[in-house]
Amino acid sequence: MKILVNALLLAVASPALAQTQSAPPAPAAAPDPARLAVARELADKLVPQGMYQRMMGENFSRMMESMVGSAGDIPVRDFAQIGGLSEQDVSRLGKTTLGEVMAIYDPHWQERQQRMMRAMMGEMGKLMSTLEPKVRVALARAYAREYSLPELQDLQRFFATPAGSHYARSSMELMMGPDMAQTMGEAMPEIMKQMPALIQTAQTSTKDLPPPRKPADLTPDEREKIVKLLGAKSGQPAKK
Repeated sequence: MKILVNALLLAVASPALAQTQSAPPAPAAAPDPARLAVARELADKLVPQGMYQRMMGENFSRMMESMVGSAGDIPVRDFAQIGGLSEQDVSRLGKTTLGEVMAIYDPHWQERQQRMMRAMMGEMGKLMSTLEPKVRVALARAYAREYSLPELQDLQRFFATPAGSHYARSSMELMMGPDMAQTMGEAMPEIMKQMPALIQTAQTSTKDLPPPRKPADLTPDEREKIVKLLGAKSGQPAKK
């Protein structure tokens, strides 16, 4: 189940991971100061203080728990296909679900996953809260580039109304609300069913590339470079 939890977290976090792991883009030109000034006000309302703590501490946890709960209804054969089991072997698994297997293997697995989710999301909320100021800055710059000054001022006037103020402070949190949690949970079985085909598509996209080399394929110079990169001395194990 740890693999399942990690897979679910990765699926939700993958866009952010892709941004952080790729090479940093060239700095964009500074947005227009007049537009940026208005955009800053909008960003402050769209990302209010403590927003991530609320999202990750309750709403996001609910969404993840729903996804894990739905995973119990997924046939074991779907996981077997993802693991590379042959179609013949997969067909022998029948309609047995993950929940049926885990009820024997770990009768407390569902509660265990829920507790883990709550604990992890609580800590993630604290971490994301420290990033809120940077998120506001980035969002303000994005709005200043995307929208004209008149458009930004229209948004400013809308956010000053009761309906606009309500929308601004709740719009992002609604994306992690119970309705979205239910939809994401219901989608999990279909996502897992389609996963083997998605993996196959990803593998096909690299067919023209040579396979990754093994340690035995490296030249002595390349091995020496890796040893140095890892901070070890040639011919000696790395210090603990």
